[in-house]
Amino acid sequence: MGLTIWFRNASQHFCVLLLCPMHFWFALTLALSNNCLLNSTGPKTYSFGSAVDSNASTDESILKVIINSNLEKRIIAIINEHKKQTGEKGMISRRLTAKKLQDVYMALQGFSFKTEDIEEAMNNTILYGGDLHSALDWLCLNLSDGNDKANERYLHLAEKLVEMKELAKSSKEEKNKQGQKMAQEKIRRFQQEMATLEDHPLFNPEIKVTDQPSEKKKNPVFLETDGALSLKTLEKSQNPPPEEQKVKKKDPQDVRNFDYTARSWTGKSPKQFLIDWVRKHYSKSPNPSFEKVPSGRYWKCRVRVIKSADDTLVVCPTIVTEDSMQAQHLAATLALYHLTKGQSVHQLLPPTYRNVWLEWNDAEKKKEEENKTETNKPRDQFIARLLNKLKQQQPPQQSEGKPKLSEDAEDSWENLISEEDFNGLSLETSFTDNLEPMRALFKKQQSSSRYQRLLKEREQLPVFKYKHTLIETLKKHRVVVVAGETGSGKSTQVPHFLLEDLLHNERSLNKCNIVCTQPRRISAVSLATRVCEELGCENGPGGRNSLCGYQIRMESRTGEATRLLYCTTGVLLRKLQDDVLLSDVSHVIVDEVHERSVQSDFLLIILREILHKRSDLHLILMSATVDSEKFSSYFTHCPILRISGRSYPVEVFHVEDVIEETGFVLEKDSEYCQKFLEEEEEITVNVTSKGGGITKYQESVPVQVATGVELGPYFQKYSSRTREAIYCMNPYKINFDLILELLAFLDKSPQFKNMEGAVLIFLPGLAHIQQLYDLIFTDRRFDLRKRHQLIALHSVLSTQEQASAFTLPPLGVRKIVLATNIAETGITIPDVVFVIDTGRTKENRYHESSQMSSLEETFVSKASALQRQGRAGRVRDGFCFRLYTQDRFESFLEYSVPEILRVPLEELCLHIMKCNLGSPEEFLSKALDPPQPQIVAKAMYLLRKIGACELSEPKLTPLGQHLAALPVNVKIGKMLIFGAIFGCLDPVATLAAVMTEKSPFTTPIGRKDEADLAKSFLALASSDHLTIYKAYLGWKKARSEGGYRAEMTYCRSNFLNRTSLLTLEDVKQELIRVVQTAGFAAPSSRHEGIHSLSLQEMVLLKAVLTAGLYDNVGKIMYTKSVDVTEKLACMVETAQGKAQVHPSSVNRDLQTYGWLLYQEKIRYARVFLKETTLISPFPILLFGGDIEILHRERLLSVDGWIHFQAPVKIAVIFKQLRVLIESVLKQKLENPKMSLEDDKILNIIKELIKTENTI
Repeated sequence: MGLTIWFRNASQHFCVLLLCPMHFWFALTLALSNNCLLNSTGPKTYSFGSAVDSNASTDESILKVIINSNLEKRIIAIINEHKKQTGEKGMISRRLTAKKLQDVYMALQGFSFKTEDIEEAMNNTILYGGDLHSALDWLCLNLSDGNDKANERYLHLAEKLVEMKELAKSSKEEKNKQGQKMAQEKIRRFQQEMATLEDHPLFNPEIKVTDQPSEKKKNPVFLETDGALSLKTLEKSQNPPPEEQKVKKKDPQDVRNFDYTARSWTGKSPKQFLIDWVRKHYSKSPNPSFEKVPSGRYWKCRVRVIKSADDTLVVCPTIVTEDSMQAQHLAATLALYHLTKGQSVHQLLPPTYRNVWLEWNDAEKKKEEENKTETNKPRDQFIARLLNKLKQQQPPQQSEGKPKLSEDAEDSWENLISEEDFNGLSLETSFTDNLEPMRALFKKQQSSSRYQRLLKEREQLPVFKYKHTLIETLKKHRVVVVAGETGSGKSTQVPHFLLEDLLHNERSLNKCNIVCTQPRRISAVSLATRVCEELGCENGPGGRNSLCGYQIRMESRTGEATRLLYCTTGVLLRKLQDDVLLSDVSHVIVDEVHERSVQSDFLLIILREILHKRSDLHLILMSATVDSEKFSSYFTHCPILRISGRSYPVEVFHVEDVIEETGFVLEKDSEYCQKFLEEEEEITVNVTSKGGGITKYQESVPVQVATGVELGPYFQKYSSRTREAIYCMNPYKINFDLILELLAFLDKSPQFKNMEGAVLIFLPGLAHIQQLYDLIFTDRRFDLRKRHQLIALHSVLSTQEQASAFTLPPLGVRKIVLATNIAETGITIPDVVFVIDTGRTKENRYHESSQMSSLEETFVSKASALQRQGRAGRVRDGFCFRLYTQDRFESFLEYSVPEILRVPLEELCLHIMKCNLGSPEEFLSKALDPPQPQIVAKAMYLLRKIGACELSEPKLTPLGQHLAALPVNVKIGKMLIFGAIFGCLDPVATLAAVMTEKSPFTTPIGRKDEADLAKSFLALASSDHLTIYKAYLGWKKARSEGGYRAEMTYCRSNFLNRTSLLTLEDVKQELIRVVQTAGFAAPSSRHEGIHSLSLQEMVLLKAVLTAGLYDNVGKIMYTKSVDVTEKLACMVETAQGKAQVHPSSVNRDLQTYGWLLYQEKIRYARVFLKETTLISPFPILLFGGDIEILHRERLLSVDGWIHFQAPVKIAVIFKQLRVLIESVLKQKLENPKMSLEDDKILNIIKELIKTENTI
């Protein structure tokens, strides 16, 4: 059943083909792009259809969606209340016209809604800025009674239809033509009204009557007409029988003469024309019959045309003639008028009959216009009243102010400056600073003994002899690149030189405010502390009369006298938000710029723009001797000042040397030993029996391996023990046993045991630091009370804990410092003599399979390895022990790839839009290393997909604004936000940590079945994610109750990696801190302990997982098996094709109807889905893609391929709930301190999710 509607305006026509009525409002909105309540313009023709089988209600794989009736009413009440409180911020009075309102009204009439319902819907939606969508949604939500009445009316008509069919049948048997005709006419009317009800949006298709064999039958229609007759009665087929017409009062007869001469017309007569026309078009029908009807002394004629066995046309004009033949011609003309409607047949008739034809046509049009005017009078009056109300409403002019941000988010991305801000600012700033008190203070401190003592140490630094050169270069150039080797002292002395020059030179500008950025907090703190000492400040950074201070996240040490500020990159980005040109800053120093973090590259783009606006700002870029020419070219070939480092010789030992010297033995069953699969070959064994017969057996035996290990000529100088260890050792796993052996060797070796100096060990992350810390702490060879001091360095540790790394231990005590790559260049531990380099680091890498980034352990670059080596030669001859071979060192990359080229750009695009810096594609094209445009476009597509960015322009949604405050992957960020607002942040943060790192489950070679069995034992709710969380809770419980031994026993029995669990715990806590810093304080929840999840909590957690991982979903291809013991692989239909659940998943043989959420899709011999979770319809409808209503099929469609069985009202409810969630996020954006714990919208959504029986 289809419906085609045409719309027309002054310039163009629109045709909309409707295949189902709920497509009407969507099609109409697009077609009326210039006439309705939307801005967008679209193509002129739209065709809407569905490939879904209409028998979907019997398909068990299409899940049904049902909401508890009481809960549904409460949700609708909240939706309506929200609409009344907020209204919809659409276009209101200024562009709204009566024509646009009329289009909406007529569209709603097309669904057979009652007039009063239409008016109420428009009053509740259009009046508040809504459109046709809003009106239809309101009707679907609020006309539950209408739904019942429509269905009741349909059932009533169905009963009457059966009765009339029986009456028609009995009349036919009795040969009662009149009774049969009346029954057939009523049948026709009933079927027409039932067809209209079937198209109603709220109609229940389960009650539809499908057996209607008489629906196509058309009964003889008797029409008696006059010159002013409205021929609409023919179309409606609702005129009363001839007997009822006889009682009407007779009007004066219309007598006419239709005579014409042979001269005026030589063609066919109307009668003959009709006969010939019927013969041509109804060849199987008899000729028309003409029945003369006397009317006094005048004549009329009744014509009967049998079109088919069940379709007869009977007409008789009311105009009478004096001649019976003229009456026949007139009747033939009327029959032709009805049979050839829309054709110009009248031009083939004699002039007298042609005129009466035109008269009938004009009368019909006039009558239709009158009927239309009368019918539309209530509508027009209502529209006039509504338009008057709308014109009285003045749309509020609201200025969108920038939202306030948490003061603690200093290391995260912040609001910066927009192009509009730049355009409205002057080139020069008027800021002045009274430097006289600072000069007096500085002169006083210069005379202190502390200053003079440290001055002598400073003069020994390589950078000191470049002091004059640097100052003079800055006087000639506004931008300078300082390329200094490790140990040159540039990080402390260059800012110090600038400060001294500005305070010494009284003729300098009246501005002295130096900002030096550092990539890490520990660097900013340690450098500020050192410079304070060198300046002679007694109270430390930020103290009274202190010229130097620091500012990091959640900690600021500055004072009124501070003129040199060390801060993290994020802090300077924050300052740019408040002062778009840094008007009170005289010099910006960007240190460690060679590290090429995303934030530093982003900062360089902004600073380059500011330099065009401020002629008095100076910029110094400091880096190691790495690619300094590139930075010079970026800033218009600015000068490069190269400074050599002060370093003592460092002797390098690779792992082969370490093993040879220490006597380390790698056991075959060691966890650090590579597992090699033995090759086998088949041999034939001949066995001779007692009788002399020979029996042959096929046996598989291991291939004999040569005793010598072939590693190349270079390794021939080493012992066989060393060569075998090198050959068998896993190069991708850090060998803690070897590190412990090496530390013990340093204590007992004659060469090193009496040598003073600290040991610096480079490790990839906090989990490795903690693991090695525990091993050293429990090893009896190390006396941590008298002979050893163990210190851990990591960004999550407090400033006080890290400060101990920079103090000298007592004589005879060896300091062992465990650190990540922060100790490469950013900080200097003064007494380091020994460096142990594991050669591993963590870098942010993007995974195409999961569309997420994670910190991945990888080998360092050659440049990083040399920086680590240089740490050992600061105070005396040093020693560097590399736990990788020399061959592997030669295979390292020269430099690390810039972070902007190896991480997803969604986060960066978020902040570009947040700062109103224009198109992300255009902005990033200005970067030092611009990413490829298609990569940026892909990032923007994902942001639009998850609802963080507007579809039509680079503008953030409320969700996007919140995601921009979280320095994490956008999918992870979305999960964390919803985990916080729904009160389950702890488990969500745990699972988010797993996604950014890796699963703690391990599968040792040869023990796959055992590992799978252990994981299956922990399986929970058909979910790998919840199973991991259950394993994590078990580990925490074992750790807290039984200590280290119980912890290791739990990990071994459940095949869990302790290092992964430690990393998971660390990342989880950091994620929770990030969310809280962004203003989402987690509501009180019992998840924070080690309690197991309840059924409802599992459902809620699955919903939040869906919010983050959608559209990684697939439909389970359920395969029924006769053998219940048979384990069939779980196959899934995704949007990109079929895939199989990975054998390591707890859902590997899941067979049920439903949908799977997956974390990652990987391709081996086939496509596999890893880390899956069985989910239900509600989360997909709440957090999935676009919802479309397939009304005829009684289905809801998400993103065009996910289908659920549900009435229209369910779709409208979920669409409106999405709007409510966005409104809550917007309110939170406007009021960061707003508590969400008692928010009724969020509570009703949580209740809705928990009521769905999914597990």
